[in-house]
Amino acid sequence: QVGGGEFPPPITPTGTEEIQDVTKAFNNMAQGIKQLEADRNVMTAGISHDLRTPLTRIRLAAEMLDDNNQWIADGIEHDIEDMNDIIDQFIDFARNSRQEEGGEVCNINDLIEEVVQARHFDDDHTIAQKLQSVPNTKLRKVAIKRVMDNLIENAFRYGSKHLEIHSLFCKKRNFVTFQVRDFGEGIPAEKIATLSQPFARGDTSRGSTGSGLGLAIIKRIVDIHHGEINYFNHPEGGFVAEVNLPLVKD
Repeated sequence: QVGGGEFPPPITPTGTEEIQDVTKAFNNMAQGIKQLEADRNVMTAGISHDLRTPLTRIRLAAEMLDDNNQWIADGIEHDIEDMNDIIDQFIDFARNSRQEEGGEVCNINDLIEEVVQARHFDDDHTIAQKLQSVPNTKLRKVAIKRVMDNLIENAFRYGSKHLEIHSLFCKKRNFVTFQVRDFGEGIPAEKIATLSQPFARGDTSRGSTGSGLGLAIIKRIVDIHHGEINYFNHPEGGFVAEVNLPLVKD
């Protein structure tokens, strides 16, 4: 549990003196990690607040520019939005995406439908749904929808304007799976292994803006579900993000 980022109550020391010493040392270690986590959250919240205050002043100053300088104001507004997005990613990374407690039994296909439907505002970007029948499973709905939405956003931004999203059930491994595929140029094989590391980015041809935390946040959410995420170039072209979630019944 501690290895997964959770902090259960201290273990009661029992057994031989040596085992009790190990138990006490483990409790102290877990408490220290928990305190570091709390300190990091406080620090990140403070940094976020301190950065947003001057950004607000800059936004107000930009709004006061006259019409002749509207193009400057628009550029400033765009940069401010980018910076706010980066700050939000830092906060999400620090909070470990654990705000949504527990989970509920639902169907992956229903979540895919909701996420795709929410993106039906741009006719220039399309998502083909290729969904198989999959069993219900227990998960954090908001968190998994966030994973889907972020993967779709990345695929649109760095891959292609047309995507495919697949779902399937692997009975042998007892996994419910969904995949987001784009039809872009893909990513060099040697860089795929580093995608989920904080601040890492893929090939520069797929874009170089942002904090590099998006995929690390996705990995944390998947880890919370004891699942796995794989990235690979499709044999017929394009790039695929695959999320495998263990089947959990309530």
